[in-house]
Amino acid sequence: MKMDRKGVIGMPVRLAVTFLVLALAVPVLMDSVEDYRAVTEASGLMVQAEAVSDTAEKTFYAGEGGAFTAEISVGHGNRLVIGGQGADAYTIRMFCGNEDVGRLVMDRPAVRIAGGGIAVSGEMTLLFECVDDGAGCAVEVSVIA
Repeated sequence: MKMDRKGVIGMPVRLAVTFLVLALAVPVLMDSVEDYRAVTEASGLMVQAEAVSDTAEKTFYAGEGGAFTAEISVGHGNRLVIGGQGADAYTIRMFCGNEDVGRLVMDRPAVRIAGGGIAVSGEMTLLFECVDDGAGCAVEVSVIA
């Protein structure tokens, strides 16, 4: 292998170009990883919200006095808000940290959550009971374990 002036000048230029490409690619890759993590967390929350919705629907169809339980697992820093006031009484809202990442509306059938709603996170067992709260049948949700 022969060393000449061309090789001595060419190597630093190649290294500089390599580091420039890496410097431009790393932030893009980091953003992609962060976006993937957020989508994965939102997807996991949607699975749990659908389990809550399915159990609430089953309880609503059972009629007054019907009761069912559901085990849910919401990751650390995330939460589901089941029910609420007004139109929110028919929704399950999903939060990653403080960011609202979606909502599931229980409109077929229109299942109303009794009370002011409940926020849940972590691993727990929820009790769903169909009650008559004076405005018709609604599903009351409480934490039992």
